[in-house]
Amino acid sequence: MNKLAERQKELLFGNLSEQEQEIKQKEFLELYYKLRKKEESAWYSKLSLEQRKKIHKFILTLYKIKNRLGGFSYQILGDERTKTDRPVIYAVSHVGKFDVEVVSEAIKDHYYLLSGDFEHIQGIKDVPFLGLNGVFYFNEKVKEDRKLVTKKMIEHLCSGGNLMYFIEGTWNITPNLPMLPCYWGIVDIAKQGNAIIVPIAAEQYGKLFKVKIGKNFDMNLYDSGNTEKSKAIEDLRDVISTLKWDIWETEKAYRKDIPDDYWDKYIEDRFKEWPYFNEEYIDGLIYKPKGVYPKSEVFAPIDALIPQEKAQYEVKLVRNKIITKRI
Repeated sequence: MNKLAERQKELLFGNLSEQEQEIKQKEFLELYYKLRKKEESAWYSKLSLEQRKKIHKFILTLYKIKNRLGGFSYQILGDERTKTDRPVIYAVSHVGKFDVEVVSEAIKDHYYLLSGDFEHIQGIKDVPFLGLNGVFYFNEKVKEDRKLVTKKMIEHLCSGGNLMYFIEGTWNITPNLPMLPCYWGIVDIAKQGNAIIVPIAAEQYGKLFKVKIGKNFDMNLYDSGNTEKSKAIEDLRDVISTLKWDIWETEKAYRKDIPDDYWDKYIEDRFKEWPYFNEEYIDGLIYKPKGVYPKSEVFAPIDALIPQEKAQYEVKLVRNKIITKRI
């Protein structure tokens, strides 16, 4: 059992009083940083970038074996990236638990993974392999941690290293958005680290992943102000959305052939992969831009309406005005 994830679950959904919440939060963070410090002090976490690049093929072989044993396969529907002598940030759409290993196989290049999920993955057998390959952990709820990991990533890029960055920050399990709203952190880091962004869309159909890799996205084409960062992240989101549309178009289906419970089953399968996630937890991680409201909030007043018995109305035209009277 993952004690850290269990404590987080209690914090989020344990119906605690304000005082209990404060105590449990403090205990959680103490345990979180104790375990993370232990992980980040492990021998494999101290390897140099050059050492990690040399063993990357070994890691890919392990991922390949793991994927095949688990029944997972992938198709690359297109690879439009071009060679560059600048560091690369692989900006990946997030579809579930296994996309790290599968996308790693698809891109083949070495990278450090940016992960905000230490509380969920600590203690599992995959952690040493992430540490061998390279990983930057951070707690997205702690401001100082976000600042520190940003500094680490920029330094890593300036040293010639690559990153894998799940741009949406969490799984996209919405039925109608190709891409969730995105923070502009990735474009800011790319700008400061002189990195090329390579957009990647991944979709999962059972145990088959379909991957499409887009063209190089260059932040040198944008200025440094906030307006330009906002434009850049929207442009990047549009690019990855288009890549996802391209993947969807390969899945030919007729409405009559799609089961009524198709989407519910899809969500159920994703949560079976990762038992500490649920829809409420994921919703808490989604970036919510100002002025943009979720469907549930927009339609909440309508959902709250109480249906009344059918009423009859008398409608009259009086001086070119329609007069309605209940009878």
